[in-house]
This record gives sequence, C-alpha cells and structure tokens, in this order.
Amino acid sequence: MDVFLVPAGEGRYELYCEPREVEPRDRGGLPGRLLRRVREVMAAEQAERDQAPKAGVKEGWLARAKAGLVRGLAEWVAEQRLLWHLRHQDAAVLSHPADLASDRALSIAKGTLRKELDHHRVWMVIDGLAVVVFGPLFFFVPGPNLISWYFVAKMAGHWLAFRGARRGLTAVEWSARASEPLREVRQVLSLPPAERRGRLRAIADQLQLEHLSRFVERTLPEGC
Repeated sequence: MDVFLVPAGEGRYELYCEPREVEPRDRGGLPGRLLRRVREVMAAEQAERDQAPKAGVKEGWLARAKAGLVRGLAEWVAEQRLLWHLRHQDAAVLSHPADLASDRALSIAKGTLRKELDHHRVWMVIDGLAVVVFGPLFFFVPGPNLISWYFVAKMAGHWLAFRGARRGLTAVEWSARASEPLREVRQVLSLPPAERRGRLRAIADQLQLEHLSRFVERTLPEGC
C-alpha cells in the first residue's frame, strides 16, 4: 500500500492515499454492512433530489438540509479510506518529502496514527450514543431516516478507522521512500492561490494522484 506524507503548512503533515477500492470490503463485518446500507440510503436520497428539478419541485429548507447531510457524509466517508484500507495491510510504503529524513517521516506518520486511534475511539462511543437517542426519536418520520443513518455511518466508520489506525501502529511493516514532488508541495504552499493550484495539479499528475490537489487545499489554514 502506498501512503504519502503530504506537507500541509508550517511544520504540519497529513497522511494521504488513493487506494483503488474506495469503500470497506466485505471483511468489515457488521460495520461494513451498515456502511453499505448507508450508501444505499444516500443513493436513494440523491436520486429523489435529482428528480425534483425535472418535476418542477421547489426545494424547501428540509430538502436543502438533507442534501447538505448527504454531501457532508460522502466527503467524510472519502476521508476515511486510508485508515479503512490499513485494516487489511501487512506492509506499506511511506513516500515523504525528499528534504525530510526517513526516520523522522516514519515517526511523524506513526504519531499521526496514534492521534487518529484516540480520536476514533472517542467518537465511536459518542456517535453510538447518538444512534441510541436519534433512532427511536425519528422512528415515525416517513422516508429514510437520514439523521439516524448519519450517526450509524459515523459510528461504523469510526470503528473501522480505529481498527485501521491500530493495525498501522502494531502490525503493518513500514518502509520509507523519498519523493522530490512531495518536497515541491512544501515549496508551493506559500504561492498565491491561483498559481498554487496550477502547480499542485502538475505535482498530482506527476505522482498519479487524481485528488491530491483538492486534498492539499482542504488541509491549508483558512486565509491561505
């Protein structure tokens, strides 16, 4: 598995990957099955939303809120794929900026995984409690209960991410590889936004990472 340590500002790095398989595999057990059910609910909601303009239906605040919920959940799901895929890995290669020592890069990556482990452990419990609260509360709401399914998805996703972070720390054999394009990412972060985006797209093409440019833009502090 190829993992990239991407500069994200002064002294900051983020882990990134683009696995071919975006969603958890069947081996996810009950959490994986719950997430597949959530995707079905999201797809049905999106299909209904796509039909509304054709039927001349004006969107109300509830429709807009549902659309925002689906969009936010889809983005969150995409952000979890690195940890989800680590659950099934025995070895991983960490590509890091060429001006960063390999030992330091591996230390940063493992420190990030430790933070992710603690983060997902806490939020798995919080979202599980939300499922207990909102499930019965919205039982009689007609149509897909998006609020309940939202917390179901978050709970299941946090569990899978927790397992991925734990495996990344305890079972995955890591090796490191210096990358000149990733060093260049650090250099372009201070450029004006328009020029930065063009350079990031060129770096993404060089690394064959389709979504790297958008990922870097999202990780930058506001105002950059």
